[in-house]
Amino acid sequence: MINAYKNFFKGYVDFAGRSTRSDYWWIWLGNMILYIPFFFAYGNAISNPQDEGALIGLGGTAIIYMVIGLALLLPSLALMVRRLRDAGFHWALIFILFVPLGSIVLLVLLAMPTKEEATPAISEAQEVRVEEVIEASPFEETDNK
Repeated sequence: MINAYKNFFKGYVDFAGRSTRSDYWWIWLGNMILYIPFFFAYGNAISNPQDEGALIGLGGTAIIYMVIGLALLLPSLALMVRRLRDAGFHWALIFILFVPLGSIVLLVLLAMPTKEEATPAISEAQEVRVEEVIEASPFEETDNK
């Protein structure tokens, strides 16, 4: 898990690479473990709405977790894009999150096994040069009559 977090923060802006399933799911598990105290504080504040201490505790943990969430936003997006590419899908499928039940579909896509011929990375696509193809117009006269 520690190596997965090292790779996670090392490639926090690397949208062009690939990430394995274990890299993604170790980070997912670690982030869920980090969010457990917030879930408890939220449950405590909801179950005791008259308790002022529970609401203050919820506010304090909410501020801490907003800072953590902002710090993990860009690396998480990069990890999801790399994982989608590794599974052989286009990176734009990350926008499926905005569709109802899209998060479930995205989790299924992220759980797919690695494809050997995955979609090319952004840097690989830029390196491919398109050769000029000269096509003869059907209206031009040719010597092959």
